[in-house]
Amino acid sequence: MSRDGWRECRLGDLFESRRERGRGGLPTLSVTMKDGLIDRDDLDRKQDTALSPAEHLLVKPGDIAYNTMRMWQGAFGLSDREGMVSPAYVVLKPKTNVDSAFLAQLLGTPRMRHLLWAYSYGLTDDRLRLYFDDFAAIPVVIPRLEVQQRIVRILSTYDQAINATHRLLDNSLRQQKALLSMLTSGDKSAKTSPHMWSRHSLGSLGATYGGLSGKSAEDFGKGSRYIPYNNIFKNCRIDINDLKLVLVDGDECQNKTRFGDIFFTISSETPEEVGMASVLLDEVDDLYLNSFCFGYRLNDFNTLIPQYAAYALRSPKIRSQMAVLAQGSTRFNISKPNVMRLEVELPSIDEQLSIVEILDVGQKTVEGISKEILKLRSMKSALMATLLSRNSHVKLSDAQVEAQA
Repeated sequence: MSRDGWRECRLGDLFESRRERGRGGLPTLSVTMKDGLIDRDDLDRKQDTALSPAEHLLVKPGDIAYNTMRMWQGAFGLSDREGMVSPAYVVLKPKTNVDSAFLAQLLGTPRMRHLLWAYSYGLTDDRLRLYFDDFAAIPVVIPRLEVQQRIVRILSTYDQAINATHRLLDNSLRQQKALLSMLTSGDKSAKTSPHMWSRHSLGSLGATYGGLSGKSAEDFGKGSRYIPYNNIFKNCRIDINDLKLVLVDGDECQNKTRFGDIFFTISSETPEEVGMASVLLDEVDDLYLNSFCFGYRLNDFNTLIPQYAAYALRSPKIRSQMAVLAQGSTRFNISKPNVMRLEVELPSIDEQLSIVEILDVGQKTVEGISKEILKLRSMKSALMATLLSRNSHVKLSDAQVEAQA
């Protein structure tokens, strides 16, 4: 122990690997990158297992379980109960004079994330593995126990605020999804307008154009802006503030975009991500398309307006059809002809505008809550950088803890 109360050690000095067997009657837990360690039954995608309880690993309150393949991406969780986890996980049992909640906070810092990646082994990032022996060799610097506990009390206030805001976001998303389904379903009985809806195939309303044949930035023209895959996947409308700039020489692609163009993801590791649509609703020159996606240009805006397409093509009805069309095992793909054969129910242009106006209100609410979460996370990260720095010389009294909270 140094004079300032911080000590240099390795993670193996703070944890040991718990290899106890699970037993019947305990819940089966899974690690997620968003929510940490949760009950497997609460996962959106149910995961059945043929393993017996004794073939699982036991996890106890205060333990940290991590996914060996995704630890470097933050796939770990602090357990608040006794349960069982997959034998493909590593269960970390904290040693004496260490607060596992503090260690969970420490493992989530950018520096530790980098070290977790650096100590993982594999030919490519998607094959990296971090086993306990390598995890145990990672160097860390930690304060004495009472300081660890005070840091946890401060950071937990931010965690509580972030979790509460996430719950608010989840509720808003569910409400928006239900409203989206009702307003874009083509169910006449649910409509206030007496006008008939009409059915159209996407192929009859426009034509596709491809992304680049290659997958590297070298396929774009130097200095050109292009739309990253995640920009299309995450947003129903293209975020022009999240574009990438090509910094290398290459042949210029002729598939330039324009206002009203619609983009679909064409390839992904999960069928849920394939066929996601996003619409360009800004005037942008010389913008190019990522190769894992393809573009679609409406013949005109007389039957379908881009603003309505942004919502309608992400409706539960369309998304379920896209998931069925996805083909593959380790990677899923969808073909342009199949997408073009999809049919959509469309109301009149006036009603499309009315529906967009309603859905825009919910979308702005979702975006506002999302920004608040980012703000809270940024504040927590800045505070963590101070509290977890050995050189900060921060003295944390109980009064200061209450003031920070």
